[in-house]
Amino acid sequence: MAYRFDLHLRLEAVHTVHDLKAVEAAVRAEVHDPVWFLGRQWQLGEHRGTDAASPGLVHVSVTETPVAGRSPAPEENPRTTPPEAVIESEPEQWWTIGRRVRIGRALRNAVPAAQRTDPDLLLPELAPPYDALNGHRALDGLALYGSRASLGLTDAQFAGQGVPANEPADDWDPDELAYSAAFTAGPTTLTIPRHGGGEVDWYSATAAGPHPPAASPAIVRTSYPTRVAYAGAPHPRLWQIEQRRYDPGSVAPHRTRLASLLLINLTASHRDNWFTAPLLSPTGTLVAVSKVAVEDVMGLTTTKGAVDDWSFFRVSGRRTSELLIWPTVAALTAATPLDNVLLGVDEDANILWAIEQRVDGAELVEPDEPEPEEPATPPEGQVVVTGKRSYRYIPATRVPQHWHPYLISDAANIRRFVQARLADLNERPIDPRPGPLSRLLRNPAAGPNDPFHEIAPGAVPRSGTRIDRRYALGRRVDGQPVLWVQRRRSPLFSPPASALRFDVLEEILATRS
Repeated sequence: MAYRFDLHLRLEAVHTVHDLKAVEAAVRAEVHDPVWFLGRQWQLGEHRGTDAASPGLVHVSVTETPVAGRSPAPEENPRTTPPEAVIESEPEQWWTIGRRVRIGRALRNAVPAAQRTDPDLLLPELAPPYDALNGHRALDGLALYGSRASLGLTDAQFAGQGVPANEPADDWDPDELAYSAAFTAGPTTLTIPRHGGGEVDWYSATAAGPHPPAASPAIVRTSYPTRVAYAGAPHPRLWQIEQRRYDPGSVAPHRTRLASLLLINLTASHRDNWFTAPLLSPTGTLVAVSKVAVEDVMGLTTTKGAVDDWSFFRVSGRRTSELLIWPTVAALTAATPLDNVLLGVDEDANILWAIEQRVDGAELVEPDEPEPEEPATPPEGQVVVTGKRSYRYIPATRVPQHWHPYLISDAANIRRFVQARLADLNERPIDPRPGPLSRLLRNPAAGPNDPFHEIAPGAVPRSGTRIDRRYALGRRVDGQPVLWVQRRRSPLFSPPASALRFDVLEEILATRS
């Protein structure tokens, strides 16, 4: 039988010095030149410091001017609805595929039997995942709503299905390919110029007009201050161990980067010297701060007037003491793009190309190109020397199906890219290609004698741009969901190029049988 022996080793610290008198000088940490420390404190201004108490309350006197909504509807009220949903909304965005199918089924019996099979009232071909509805000949609720007068349907029937009474205004500028919106806050006009889609905040607005009148008496908002927290900040307790997760010294300051200089100035000072207090004014208001009073834990109050030198959050056209507070989208959910269009200037052909990649949720696939016909060649030994020569028109390169050209026009001394049409000159009669399918390449306000669509040259950068149109889902301040259709621009790395060259005429050689 085998025996097992377990050995354990124990490590203990052994004090080599048993007499503390030998290290008494090091333990005392004596200062040999106290005057030097006093001189350094005098140079750094520490002798001017006071034993101030910590702030306990912050009282802010403000004048609040609410931003007016465009209509009484809560969907257009900027005090509860994010400004992105108000500015980026488009007409008929409420009509999702599910609502079109639901309302078409609900009002089927109200439609005359003879018109239930009208192709204009049926759902079009739907893209995945709604392609399972294709072939069922279902009525389109949106088409019924547009033809309700001729069908004998009333607005009350659609209102009972939840259809909104008014459509939102369309702030999309088809010439600039951007949004342009305006709001009013008392006598002040807030303009959102050239908004390319996405986040809207205080820096997106430009104010004009007289300043709002001062409130009498001013509203006082009271809040509790807290210490400023940032990565790498020293802990307020001296006994806490800090972790080196952030190195403030690694930030390279530059004279053109004011924020980096302020960051280093903040991190170089002690954290206990900086406090922040929330401004408890409601969202969707233009706030003017007139006075700030800080009450410390000892009951002493320090008052400071309005900021009149500079501010990080200054609204263009307003004083430094005025702030614009918008409701923000906490968690934006964006769907798959409905439309996807690429725009870019082809320098070789001197043409602006608009390329449709996706329209109404369906990918646009280039149709198969037919096999080119071999040109007729005469048999050997036989050459036709009499008769009339004929030619065929052959483009140097073939333009894909969903590429739409825009030509430069200087009509009325206004430079624009005007939408044109491609046509095959080999066929008679000449039939131009169909126009774009996406509503991004249309102008709803264009008349019958106006061009289909025009684009300002400054709207398309040199590298090209991409425009997506998709559904976006967010929440209002009261927690209710809000759904809208967002059009958003993003730059391209390089513009699309078709390598289009000059066309040629090729002689058709006749043959003799």
